[in-house]
Amino acid sequence: MNLTIRTMRLPEEPVWRLLRQSPCKGACLMETKPNIILITSDHHRWDYMGCAGAEQVITPNLDRLAQWGTRLERVYCNTPLCVPSRIAITTGRYAMNTGCFTNRHPVDPDAPTFLHELRNAGYHTAMIGKLHHHVHVWDADFVGHEQDVHRLGFEHVHETSGKMGSGSIGCECQYVRFLREKGIADDYRGWTGRFRQNNGTMRPQEPWPWDETWTQDAYIAGQAREFLAQTPRSKPFYLHLGFVGPHDPYDAPQRYRDMYGQREDALPSTASAYPGPPDAAWQQRDREKWLAYAACITEVDCQIGLVLQTLEEQGQLDNTVIIYTSDHGDNAGDHGFWGKINLYEGSVHVPFIAAGPGIRAGAASDAIAELIDIGQTVCGFAGCPSHYYDQGRSLQPLLLGQTDTHRNDAYCEMGSDKMLYDGRYKLMFGDLTRDTRNELQASPFHGPAFGRPVNLPPDRISLYDLQEDPYERRNLADDPAYGGLLADMKEKLLRRLLCNMQSVPDDRGSVL
Repeated sequence: MNLTIRTMRLPEEPVWRLLRQSPCKGACLMETKPNIILITSDHHRWDYMGCAGAEQVITPNLDRLAQWGTRLERVYCNTPLCVPSRIAITTGRYAMNTGCFTNRHPVDPDAPTFLHELRNAGYHTAMIGKLHHHVHVWDADFVGHEQDVHRLGFEHVHETSGKMGSGSIGCECQYVRFLREKGIADDYRGWTGRFRQNNGTMRPQEPWPWDETWTQDAYIAGQAREFLAQTPRSKPFYLHLGFVGPHDPYDAPQRYRDMYGQREDALPSTASAYPGPPDAAWQQRDREKWLAYAACITEVDCQIGLVLQTLEEQGQLDNTVIIYTSDHGDNAGDHGFWGKINLYEGSVHVPFIAAGPGIRAGAASDAIAELIDIGQTVCGFAGCPSHYYDQGRSLQPLLLGQTDTHRNDAYCEMGSDKMLYDGRYKLMFGDLTRDTRNELQASPFHGPAFGRPVNLPPDRISLYDLQEDPYERRNLADDPAYGGLLADMKEKLLRRLLCNMQSVPDDRGSVL
């Protein structure tokens, strides 16, 4: 693969950006229903992009997408774990209402989704890559579950597992079949097996050792490009394109690692969030891990660039709404942890970029939003309502520049743990990273793949002032001087819980 990510043949400004200052032309362009692509990655924290201020992270294509459109700076996932977060996006329902709290709780294939509404509105719906709505086990049959994905509302389905799942004995998905065709399925299984330690954590990762066009994200991008080239233009399409990176193992090909070299700025600024001063060995270990994580982000960025290039070559870029986000973040060393399944910023705060016809170009907004808002937003651009039980709120007015606000607060849950962020203060009920109770450690639902047991109440309360303490180092809940504020935040959380539990969303919008 000779393509260099910094020299992609992409237009500097798509037609829909050039037409923004012409009301007549812009209105005419919007008369045609736009294609819509939702691009999701896995484990991408909100601040690890060049356009988000992390100049050391190489993301030229996401940066360009942000220049074309609007980047939302305060978007939160609704559960910091793969399956429940993704199900919230598809159904527009909080975990407390779907019952999908962990990776062991699959979605009901007959649950209402916004996809059915898109099809009723004349859209061709497609899913390519990682959807991850099934029970997370190492022998999962994603091909056998394909009919369930169709029942959710996807017509075209080409689903893959994650990185570790694809290397597991018994896993069956389209990518595993691809590896068999290349003759490396057994070698890949042995290679990924070396990364998993007995305690469930990941060993230091190595770069991808085979042809870099054979990585799972390169494969997914290739399938998406083929779909874009072959899909008839008789009707608009909605494509959910799910990349597996930068989820661990951080195995980007060597070329992406070489882009970072041994940079002196490789240690992220969030190192100060650790409970104690890091020693030299710690710094070296986490610097290497951070470089590998950043390289995976860059690989995903490269694949996104190839998809955008194909859109442009097919003449579809000017009539396509593109949304990029991630199912959750990655602590990436914050507070001494890697991964997710907690309510700290690195885990719950996600990137969000939207570009397309009518969307404000070159804008950044600090409006508060949640991933559950995606279904309503997609339907807004498609010109149809979402289903009756969708609890999200459309971001379309915000993205079109019709308003500068969206939500008063953001809600997130991880099993029985709850979080509320009101734009400055953040209340956390429960902290999985520091909960050492025997009931938790002995639970079969505890661990990296499953998350917090839903029947164990949280035992730790935390309150942070993210304006003054963005790294969440000082817990104000322990300070009597903040007793009044703590009581106010508890009341706000209770109001959100009561509102979220409604079987039919509250259209009055008084507290949402």
